[in-house]
Amino acid sequence: MKYLVFVLLAFFVLFFSLISKSNSINILYDQPKFSFINSKDFYETYYNDRNTVIVDLRDYHKYRKNHVDKAISFDVNNLFETYLGVPRKIKRVEGLIYTFQDAGIGTFNNVVVYSDKVEDSMVFASLLFIFKPRGIFIIKDGYEGWVKNGLPVSKKISYVERGYFSPKISKTLYDSVVWDLNKVLEKMNNYLFVGVSTEKISLIPKSILIKPKFDFDRYVVGSYYNSLDISREKNIILYGVDNYEVLQAYFVLKIYLNYPNVVVFNGGLNEWVLNNLPVNQ
Repeated sequence: MKYLVFVLLAFFVLFFSLISKSNSINILYDQPKFSFINSKDFYETYYNDRNTVIVDLRDYHKYRKNHVDKAISFDVNNLFETYLGVPRKIKRVEGLIYTFQDAGIGTFNNVVVYSDKVEDSMVFASLLFIFKPRGIFIIKDGYEGWVKNGLPVSKKISYVERGYFSPKISKTLYDSVVWDLNKVLEKMNNYLFVGVSTEKISLIPKSILIKPKFDFDRYVVGSYYNSLDISREKNIILYGVDNYEVLQAYFVLKIYLNYPNVVVFNGGLNEWVLNNLPVNQ
């Protein structure tokens, strides 16, 4: 009996010591599980899990014609707003929370997404990743692979129960990744500026310009960033003129390559210039 009491006492001491380090035991601060997954593997592993939400990012007309059974339709553009002249500015945290919750997505969901363009899936996964759901999966072979494998499809429009994220925790997580101009100016001395664009743009001084680049071979895409001296050891601020492109780079660096400290300057080059701050042509 004394031995049992001792074991229980030791357990509670350990438990409360872990509580004092809230970030280490709070699953909301852990990185969500992420992977690319083939349609057949997803069907066998997650399809029948009641906590799985399936998201179709294709054009709504394609969704209406046929889609993965149980999938809901989602438009990536709903993640953005035009504000103060900044095109595709990431929605404020309240707007993002509402958008995801309205799609039935919450903290304890596995979210499985497919699209015609892997870029759409990357952008969607990037913003969802900030709020730390249980898991995020991209169906690598998309809807075509799903049909080819003879898996269930439907024309029925799916409706879901509203998801839930803690507003307080979500704001903390959002603010740690999506930075406004004031925070960028406050922290900039400790960060490397990386401009992201498929075209030539003006740059914030001392920036590196990259094109959003993705490859299913991590070595290939990792070599690309290392060749530009964008290493895991650096603190990185991503910016551009279009956050659709910026979030593709965020996906690759933070989610795919596991760089530890990558943030997004939400106002980007447009807001920088509007405030008469210097640029290199």
